[in-house]
Amino acid sequence: MTLVNTRAAFEKAVTDAVNDANPKVKIIYDNVAYTTPSKSVSYVVISVNFGQATVQMQGASSDFYSGFVQCSLYVPRNKGTAALARLGELVIDGLTSVNASDYADTYSCNPRAGQIVGPGGVENEAESHYLGVITCQFSANA
Repeated sequence: MTLVNTRAAFEKAVTDAVNDANPKVKIIYDNVAYTTPSKSVSYVVISVNFGQATVQMQGASSDFYSGFVQCSLYVPRNKGTAALARLGELVIDGLTSVNASDYADTYSCNPRAGQIVGPGGVENEAESHYLGVITCQFSANA
């Protein structure tokens, strides 16, 4: 199990859920350089943040990763909150898909989504998009 595999498991889960339902939505990863899409394009920025990397047992420590995945959802301002809600449901479905009994753990990290908060809307008149934020606690272990 690695940090990279854990990140990839959650990025793929969200990407697959969003793209399967709406392939026009652009997915952006926080660790890849990008150009902000045009004001008419909906997009999701996925950020994976680690808070813990080991569990100390008696003897050697074990890999146990935890932290949170933050997904920033951007929809064109003129689409309203309904578009944000639809996109938010897709992101939540992707995050929780790793908990399904039939989830195929191709990254060998046993990812688990925990508490999910959002989408909380953030409106800024100066921006071309309406922003919603979803945060999901996660864990992963070998």
